[in-house]
Amino acid sequence: MDKFNSSRYMSQTMIGRIGPEGQAKLALSSVAVVGAGGLGSPILTYLAAAGVGHLALIDSDTVSLSNLNRQFLHGESDLGRPKAVSAKEQLAKLNSDIQIIAHEARLTDENAQTLLAGYDLVLGAVDSFDTRAVINRATVALDLPYIDGGVNGFDGCVVFSHPPLSPCLNCVYPSRETKKKPVGVLGTTAGVVGALEANLALLHLLGHPNPLANKLLMVDGFRMTTDLIGIQRNKHCPICGGGAL
Repeated sequence: MDKFNSSRYMSQTMIGRIGPEGQAKLALSSVAVVGAGGLGSPILTYLAAAGVGHLALIDSDTVSLSNLNRQFLHGESDLGRPKAVSAKEQLAKLNSDIQIIAHEARLTDENAQTLLAGYDLVLGAVDSFDTRAVINRATVALDLPYIDGGVNGFDGCVVFSHPPLSPCLNCVYPSRETKKKPVGVLGTTAGVVGALEANLALLHLLGHPNPLANKLLMVDGFRMTTDLIGIQRNKHCPICGGGAL
């Protein structure tokens, strides 16, 4: 059976903007996701379910009880286990058509380019600006598109970065305090923002116009509103070289 026309993907291939040709594009695509927690759970689940053919997930953390209000790739039986391992197991149960690689590693400047090289797209699902900065430096150096999301309480945001067509993450979020402060996160907020990241990733892989080109998407889950804010490259950015087109 042609898996691009199988019943698994029928609801997608019925969409005119996808079809069997688009499904074939997804099957040949490769995506690296940094983080398998609150944002990574919806991102990885939706990309796997959509049939993205090659997924890599990178996470050095282990599952704790406080994760389970939002990190649905893991369960009580996974407490203390590496998130990369439990996430891969769940994704493999969801879709056996695709290849999934799990890296039990903390992303650093020393390993980031090695782990991310060769992928079509990188998605950030992390809660640390330090790690975001590492991803940003690596994706700029590798000339890879990068989608980043963040959540705090009821609020969230999504941004697309691929200089010189758009700002890098450092242009949008310049270097800031590196001390990590714990924040509250509602599970549904992480779900919404992660789903938006996955949706943007699928649009990009399918070759459709980027709705977040030079825009920052802000989500207010408490008021149930979204806003698009214009962003531009910083001509003095030390990471991407700046100089808006």
